[in-house]
Amino acid sequence: MLNFWHVSCFGLYKVNNSTAIMKTIKLFCLLLVASRFCVASPTQSLQSMQDAALDFARSSLASDGQYQITSTPLDDRLQLPACDRNLEVFAQSGEIKPGRNTVGIRCTGTNGWTIYTGVIVKSFKEVLVLTKQLNRNDRIKAEYLTTEIRDIATLQHGYTINPEDVINKQVTRILAAGTALNSNHYAEPTLVNRGDQVSIQSGKPGLLIATKGIAMSNGIKGQKISVKNIRSQRVIQATVVTSGVVTVYF
Repeated sequence: MLNFWHVSCFGLYKVNNSTAIMKTIKLFCLLLVASRFCVASPTQSLQSMQDAALDFARSSLASDGQYQITSTPLDDRLQLPACDRNLEVFAQSGEIKPGRNTVGIRCTGTNGWTIYTGVIVKSFKEVLVLTKQLNRNDRIKAEYLTTEIRDIATLQHGYTINPEDVINKQVTRILAAGTALNSNHYAEPTLVNRGDQVSIQSGKPGLLIATKGIAMSNGIKGQKISVKNIRSQRVIQATVVTSGVVTVYF
């Protein structure tokens, strides 16, 4: 009779029974197969994915800008198969812009996968800022302006950079000192107020006749308003030209 030695967790012992021999061989085979699955498969580095997202964001922005770019940390528990191709990165909205962006990272290799992460872009620019509080209908003067570097991602209604766009404009609401100006804060100044006496110029270029009238509403340059002719008491439509002057061309 053949003698076999069996290896167990408890040491070596002799096996004389053929049934026990077969069980031992089967157990050995099972352990051999299981060991193949116990070997850890390589996983994609979290840092490599975050670096890819940041590199994509940087390359998508204008090269002459001032930016601060950060990414949302990936979950440390995330374990994705290592990609055997270069990672593909894309913006979910189609473009990277100042503020919060959602970026996709895709593996098109053998074990493909796609994940999404956040990229936050702060974009800094010099913008026009008020140095003093202005009340509604105040005119903006050059001495009321300065420039400051601001993160334009926080200026959701826009911003202004050219002083010529705002000087002599009329503010539409109370604005505190330090306000970064945008187009909602100012408008063309009111040149004619309701009840003002105005000069009505009528006729055609080279032959103008002037008479007096009363403005029936406020008006800015180029706006048509109702004006009552003091002499005839007729109400006509006239275009505001400058302070106290309206025109009617026939």
